[in-house]
Amino acid sequence: MNKQVVIANYPMSQGDLILTCHGKSAFMYRDDAALLTRGVTSARLDALVKQTEAAAQLPSDEQLDYQKQAFTEAATAQRGVVEGGMANVMSIVAIQHKDTTPAYKAFGSAGLYNDSEGDFYVNMGHLLDWATLHVADYAAQGLTPALLTDLAKENARYLAALKAQRLAISSRSGATQTRQITLNALFDELSALCGIGQGLFKQTDKAKYDDYVVDPTVHTAAPVVPPAA
Repeated sequence: MNKQVVIANYPMSQGDLILTCHGKSAFMYRDDAALLTRGVTSARLDALVKQTEAAAQLPSDEQLDYQKQAFTEAATAQRGVVEGGMANVMSIVAIQHKDTTPAYKAFGSAGLYNDSEGDFYVNMGHLLDWATLHVADYAAQGLTPALLTDLAKENARYLAALKAQRLAISSRSGATQTRQITLNALFDELSALCGIGQGLFKQTDKAKYDDYVVDPTVHTAAPVVPPAA
């Protein structure tokens, strides 16, 4: 079953959310006596700070993308190694057979360069099986079992690189979901506490009311005055 994608419910970047939490928590400590009358304890304020600090340790999108890209580049590089080995084998075969002959085409190398990742690995295995079966036919040209064994090992390394790439992609997705859940929870707690602060000072202190406004587009608690007719 596919996991439901978690959507960010905070109207700012991760860094701005962290900074906002630090700024708002300073106001909350300043007004802790007033907030306590609404049931907001110092322990809850301390918990918000710890929650903020933990959220700041979460990896950024750029960091997660770099890890994924690094494994993708490694898989691409390893495919190049296998392709180079395949070209070497086929250059040996070409000494005896032209690339238009059935004997050459039987190796199946022609389409491998354009194969998908999975098809390349599987079809490379077929090529190696065929070459191993007919290695004696090209011994005079330099084809040896050791050469094919080494190439088979490189193809196995390619599969391992693909697995690592898939795992990195999956891990990135999971880490992104975890971060989103964590940041959403942080924003929800920030909003709840700031809502209490706004309720406390709405009728008594406009400056402090503004201190608890979370939406960055809102700068004042003054009522909206309709334009003159």
